Amino acid sequence: MAKSLLLYDLKNKNNVEKTHIVRSMFGYMDKSNKGKYSYQRKGLLSKFKYDKWNKSAIVVDKKDEEKVKSILKKFGLNVLIMRLPKKKS
Repeated sequence: MAKSLLLYDLKNKNNVEKTHIVRSMFGYMDKSNKGKYSYQRKGLLSKFKYDKWNKSAIVVDKKDEEKVKSILKKFGLNVLIMRLPKKKS
């Protein structure tokens, strides 16, 4: 299946906004009662199959590209999309 590389930019955000965006998109481990209990909080991208290449790059299937792009745009992020060629078998 064809893949798309989505590059997004967090440079114009402060640290609090960056943390909120990353946790909202990818989810996080929530610990309560001094670490006695832990809960995995799901992010907005949890319903899509994706690979996170680095801090600001995500690879998704081409069919999910527009949905993920709209999620990134909700946070006011600049998004650059690059189509990756199919692997030859």
